[in-house]
Amino acid sequence: MSAVPSIRSDRGWRAALRLGFSRRGARSVLSDRTRSGPLSVQRPFYPEGDVCHVYVLHPPGGVVGGDSLDIEVRMAMQTHALLTT
Repeated sequence: MSAVPSIRSDRGWRAALRLGFSRRGARSVLSDRTRSGPLSVQRPFYPEGDVCHVYVLHPPGGVVGGDSLDIEVRMAMQTHALLTT
């Protein structure tokens, strides 16, 4: 991942989030997480058992015009994830 500086300007926030999911036993897990700027995720949880649920957060209070938010997700074979805000 190329570094994206966390910059707040009149044009908005710049942030990047890279997530990687892999299989561990019978469960899909968040195995890689890299962030820059005000994008993050909460701790993964498993309400369905094997599917990894992840909340993507932008703490400055939502997304507005001029924000540049880059999200990349890599999924290994036979992994299942639900990402939401």
